[in-house]
Formats: sequence, C-alpha cells, structure tokens
Amino acid sequence: MRLSVFTPESSPQLLIDLAKIYQYHFAAEQLTPTALHNLIGNEQAQVYVTMFNERHLGALQVKAKDKQAKLSLLSVRDVTRRRGVAKNLIREVEKKLKNEGVLEVEMDLNEIQEKEKAGLILFMQASGYQLINNIFKKVL
Repeated sequence: MRLSVFTPESSPQLLIDLAKIYQYHFAAEQLTPTALHNLIGNEQAQVYVTMFNERHLGALQVKAKDKQAKLSLLSVRDVTRRRGVAKNLIREVEKKLKNEGVLEVEMDLNEIQEKEKAGLILFMQASGYQLINNIFKKVL
C-alpha cells in the first residue's frame, strides 16, 4: 500500500495519531482531543496528513492566501522518520497547492524548535527550498 495525503475529517484515531505526531512540538495541554480538534477545524489553515496502513504518520499545516502558501507544523512520527514520509507529504501538498493556483510556498525557520532546525534545514534544502532571511521559499 502506498502513502496517501489528504485533509482529514476528525476521528478518534486521527486525534490519537496527531497526539503522537506532535508530541515533541506541543505541550501536553495542546495535545488534548479538544485542542487537536481545533487544530483540524481551523478555518484559516488546512491540516494535511499522510496515512499508511490506517495510521496517520505525518502532518503539515498550510495557510494559503492568493498565490502564496505558508507551511508550518511539519512533523512525522518519530518511529517512521527517515523513510520518505515527510518528503512525500511535502511533494503531494505542493502538487495540490499548484493545482489551486499557488505560485510560491514558504516556511518560517523562526517558528521551528531549536533542536529540530539542523535536520529541517537539510530536509527543506533537499526538497528544493532556498533559505533566505530565515524563510524557506520555493516557487512551484
């Protein structure tokens, strides 16, 4: 089975999986079912998830406005890292954004936890993003 990328509907399994995906990003009070449900239901941003074998492995938040999109909260469950999950998630989200008319995608490095920055810099550069003034940018 291959990875699928989509915007999810809230479900008990999704909330369990998101708590695992974001366990190192958020404090415990931000991992409650209510808080995660609010993250999914945010009207200003869409959450995309990637799924394999009925489990959500990674997530990414996207705020699109006009011809530009801002990525944030990119995370993959620690047990499935370094297997191409994030690369597939980014690639599929970029395709969807391009089909919606988005021309440029960016991610703010200042919003990333210090311990994650080194790995994220290498990952984003390998994904075709340029780091300019602590903002990753890519033209689609």
